[in-house]
Amino acid sequence: MLEVIKIQNLALIDKSVINFGEGFNVLTGETGAGKSLIVDALLFLTGVRADKTLIKSGEDFARVEGVFEISQNNDALNEVLASVGLENEGTLIISRYFSVSGKNECRINGELVTLNILRKVSNQIIDIFGQNDSMVLLNPENHLAIIDALIEDKLVSTKEILAGQLQELNSINSSIKELGGIDKDRENNIQLLEFQIKEINDANLFADEEDELKSKIKIMENSEKIYASLNDSLNCLDGEMSIADNIKTAINLISTASNFDESVESLKERLYSCKYELEDIISSISSTKDQIHYSEEELDILNDRLTLIKDLERKYGNTISDIFESKDKFEKRLNVLINADEELNRLTLEKSHILDEIIFTCKKLRNIRTQEILQFKILLINELKKLGMKNANFDVSFLNEITKENIEKIVNPNGADSIEFLFSANLGVELRSLNKIISGGEMSRFMLALKSLQNKSTQKTCIFDEIDTGIGGEIGIAIGQKICEISRNSQVICITHLAQIASFGDKNFKIEKYDSDNITVTNVNVLDKQSKILEISRMLGNSSSESSQKLATNMIEEADLFKTKISK
Repeated sequence: MLEVIKIQNLALIDKSVINFGEGFNVLTGETGAGKSLIVDALLFLTGVRADKTLIKSGEDFARVEGVFEISQNNDALNEVLASVGLENEGTLIISRYFSVSGKNECRINGELVTLNILRKVSNQIIDIFGQNDSMVLLNPENHLAIIDALIEDKLVSTKEILAGQLQELNSINSSIKELGGIDKDRENNIQLLEFQIKEINDANLFADEEDELKSKIKIMENSEKIYASLNDSLNCLDGEMSIADNIKTAINLISTASNFDESVESLKERLYSCKYELEDIISSISSTKDQIHYSEEELDILNDRLTLIKDLERKYGNTISDIFESKDKFEKRLNVLINADEELNRLTLEKSHILDEIIFTCKKLRNIRTQEILQFKILLINELKKLGMKNANFDVSFLNEITKENIEKIVNPNGADSIEFLFSANLGVELRSLNKIISGGEMSRFMLALKSLQNKSTQKTCIFDEIDTGIGGEIGIAIGQKICEISRNSQVICITHLAQIASFGDKNFKIEKYDSDNITVTNVNVLDKQSKILEISRMLGNSSSESSQKLATNMIEEADLFKTKISK
């Protein structure tokens, strides 16, 4: 149970420490006093998305801390705690800090944890139940989970069998997929592989073709510049007053000098070497220059070829080498598919058998649910009658058939059932979908009746946030009695505007808003016996009226008498 909640800088709350008790805790106050802030604090503690508007004006941060007494036998909670190296010691301290800069700090028993862990832990110890929960009930997609949560112990072993069967089915489907699938799928896969192999073969690629194409394209696109550069270089080397002529002249001059000085003869030989090398260079440049040409048609052909290679690379790899590797894989895969008939036949037969087993298991789950729903319907209708809906009727409709043709599309770890709650509140009115027929006041009672059935084995603190909206009179008393019954098994914290409900509180709190130093603040005070009478009198219409106080006293006495009866 939640023993203490400490709130700091949350909206209108400066600092507040609320010590809750066992059983039925009731929070009341004038409209706008800030009752919803307590729920906001609890929601903040459960890990809902933080909003900077929650931080008290003028402050830099908000902090909420909850101290919980918890059962050490809560296996689900213990598993979450163990995942972050924490142990269940019977007391759990959860805190959350949020600043205007966006810093979000979560701690459990002083240790930093992620927001996800905070949510998982709080989900095991807090159950907040408000008007918005009607959206969950109105959505048929949630109805199966609601039923299963009530009868999980009856379903768990069969669901474990189904989990194993689904794992086997997935394995078989993976193997079939490896062999290209069955019938049309396999034929399509074979055709695709044949097309891919043909596309690569038709391209007639060779290893270095892409680089050669790029080089040829670059030369042709720049042919004019290349030709001009080579031609100018030839003029420098072999034109008028060229290097070649100067070398010839130098050789003749050194030959003359060598007649008188034999030591320069070697220089003449070296110049002859330069002359021969230069002549070879001139010849090569001239030959290269003569080969330079530009053809728009040829350039288009080269670019088209390069585009084809790029397209193949996009499909089959980043390089021509990758394309060849892909082709080898396709050929091997095609060979497997073409020769896989025997293995496919075996897998197809195995799949047929496992689907039969899955259908059997899913129908077993449906049978269990059908039987348990019969009892659930009786119990829920009885609870609705206790809440003043004497003509209420309820049923559960199974929306789908379980067949071999559709089983793979509809099966999941919970089976193959899709259900919808049907409801009628009045005699002579046929059962219809819950979301099409139920009113707001009826929904509050329906949720409470359902919560009463769900509560029998819960270890959570139940938070009821003004689910009594639109209800009064004797129905308010009935709701108060029902919440009181729930509080005998689990701690309840209830925010209400009904005096009938507040009278059942084991511990009552009043939420008040007042001005202090030009700032509006909200405060929470625990009520003693006389203060409780005055608060309920106020809720009845006049706290100073003697008749209101007498009525409030009678209501509290009758509520106490009811508690005595249900405690026996």
